[in-house]
Parts: sequence; structure tokens; C-alpha cells
Amino acid sequence: MYEFLLKRKIKRMLNRSDREKVYHNLKEIKTVLVLFDTENFADAEYFIQQMKKLGKRVRALAYKDKQDVRDYSKILFNILTPKDLKDFKRESLTQILNSFETFSFDLIADLSLKENLLLQYALVSIKAPMKVGFYKAQLPIHDIIIYPHEELENDGNTSLKELGKQLIFYLTTISSEKKII
Repeated sequence: MYEFLLKRKIKRMLNRSDREKVYHNLKEIKTVLVLFDTENFADAEYFIQQMKKLGKRVRALAYKDKQDVRDYSKILFNILTPKDLKDFKRESLTQILNSFETFSFDLIADLSLKENLLLQYALVSIKAPMKVGFYKAQLPIHDIIIYPHEELENDGNTSLKELGKQLIFYLTTISSEKKII
């Protein structure tokens, strides 16, 4: 029941969206919000560090499954959990998402490799002119979807680290003239 209501809310938000979509190249991107699943923490952390090395201001929002027993208390980003939709500071999902409204993001990079309704809800709730991801969701939530190289996909060794490298490559090669789509 919960999933049905959340999917319906995401769909409604997408239909009412007046977001202006713009393709930016990596040079034009100053601020990035990274969404990821904690099961891919190491690879997501690698991507975040690469973006910081490129001079980008990065914020992160992660989803922690109830099977994940690792301690993330010393990290500097918010965590969403399925049980109570609260982070470790006991803020509600709405409060967490509202805290991101004070920031203006040029890019939201959804590093999740599978459909995750809480991260999708965050993705459609937070405004940014460009949203990229690695999987084709049932709803059109990403502006750009990056698929793995055929060699990686055929081997079955597609890692988030490799996809993150592809994302940086594509953002570098995008030709941008501030065209609105």
C-alpha cells in the first residue's frame, strides 16, 4: 500500500512540475546533489570525492536498507530509512527534503542502480535543471540515463564506480549553450 501511494505522489509531482530542464557540461556545474544506496557506499564515496576534486560543492542523500548494519553516524550526509522515513537526527522525510531547498543544485546525480521509491521521491522533490541516473525508471524521472558500456554489461561486472567514471566523461563532453529543453 505504501509503495502504491508513494508512486502515485511521485507521478503527480512529475505531472505538475514546471522545472526548467537545462543540459550543463561539467565546467558549468558548480553544485551537485548525489543520491545513492548505502550498499554502494564505497563507490558513491569515490564519485563524491572525484566531484570535489573537480571543484564541485557536493551534498549527498543516501538510502539505508534495514539489512545494512554498518554505522554511518560519522558521515556528513542525510540517511533515509524505509522503516520510519527519518534520519539519525529524527527529522522527517519532509524536513530532510526541505533542508535541501536552501541549496541551489546544478545537477542531481542519482547513483542508485535499481528503483528506489524514497530516492525517486527525493529526486522529483528537489529542484535542479539537470537530473541524471543509471537505470530506466517506470516514470520519466531522469533527464539523462547512462547505460554501462557493452563490455561491462556483457561481463555482468557493472560497478557504480565505472558508471560514475562514465558520468563524469559524459558531463565533460556535453556541449552546452544554456539551451532549454
